[in-house]
Amino acid sequence: MPTQPSVTEALEALPQVAPGTRFGPDIDTAHEGMFAPGAGREEREAVLWAWLDGAEPCSFGRFVERIESGANAAKPGSVDLCWIGEDDLARGHEHLAAKVWTARAAWKRRAIAGECSAFLIVFTHPRLAYARPGRRLGELCLALAGVYLSECAPVEYDTVYAEALPLRRANGGTALFKAGTRMLFTGAHGGPHHERRMPGGVAISVNSPGHYAASLAERGQEPRPGAAAVPYRVGVLVPGAYGQGAGPRSASEGLRLGCLTPREFSVSDPEHGWASGLPIGDDAMLTNPWEPVGSR
Repeated sequence: MPTQPSVTEALEALPQVAPGTRFGPDIDTAHEGMFAPGAGREEREAVLWAWLDGAEPCSFGRFVERIESGANAAKPGSVDLCWIGEDDLARGHEHLAAKVWTARAAWKRRAIAGECSAFLIVFTHPRLAYARPGRRLGELCLALAGVYLSECAPVEYDTVYAEALPLRRANGGTALFKAGTRMLFTGAHGGPHHERRMPGGVAISVNSPGHYAASLAERGQEPRPGAAAVPYRVGVLVPGAYGQGAGPRSASEGLRLGCLTPREFSVSDPEHGWASGLPIGDDAMLTNPWEPVGSR
C-alpha cells in the first residue's frame, strides 16, 4: 500500500463540526447509544442494526423489500458485518487490512452458497461521526476505501468500483456477479448526498442485486408478483463532495437495472455482470476482475 499518515494521525487531524450540531433525531439518538460510556461492541452493533432497520439507507434494502414480502435486508444474517472499532483504528493500516480482508473472504464463501448478498464494513469512532466534510475527511475516506478494495488502490473520487460476488449454480458451475459499493458517512446529513447518511462514522455498503436474484432462483423461490424488473441504482464509491466540493457525477450514478429480467447479456452489455453472472473456475472465487468506471 502507498505510504500514508497513520490512521490515528488522520483521525486527530479531522476538523470537527461545531459543538451542538444535530444530525436528525434518528442519528442523534443512535449516537447516544453507540457512544454511551461503557457501551460494548454488541450494544453498539444492536443500535446500528436498529437504525438500519428503520432507515434503509441503500437501494438494495428497498430492492429486497420489493421482491420479498416482509423481507428486510438490514438485519443480522442477511448482511455480513465487519465492525471496525476505535481499538482497531488505533492499530493501523496493516491490522485494518488483515481484518477487512478476512471478513471479505468469509462473506464471499457464504455468498458462494447463496447465503448472503450484502456486506457492510463499519468504521466507527467519535471523531469520524462528528467530522466536518472537507479535504481531510475525503482523504481518509479514500484511504479506508483502499483498505477494502486494495486491488484498486489508490481509490479515486467519483468513480464506480464494482465488487465481485461468486455463486454456485445447481449445475455445479460458478458465476461472478457485480456488486455495488458506496461509502456512507454521518456528515452526509443535510448535504448533497443526504441519502448516504448513517450514524457512528463511515461505512462501506456492498451489495449485489443480481447475485441475490440468482440465489433466489437457485433455491427455487419466486419473487413477489410485479417484481420482475426491479430498478437498482449504481453509484460511485466516494463522491467528490466528501472532500472537495460537489464533484462530477458518474454516468453510472443514474443507471437503473432490471436485475430480474429473464434474458442473458453479452459481455459488452452495460448490464453484464449485474444481471447475469460471469462463468469462472473455482480458482477465481475470490478475485475481482471488474475495472473501475470513472466520471465523465
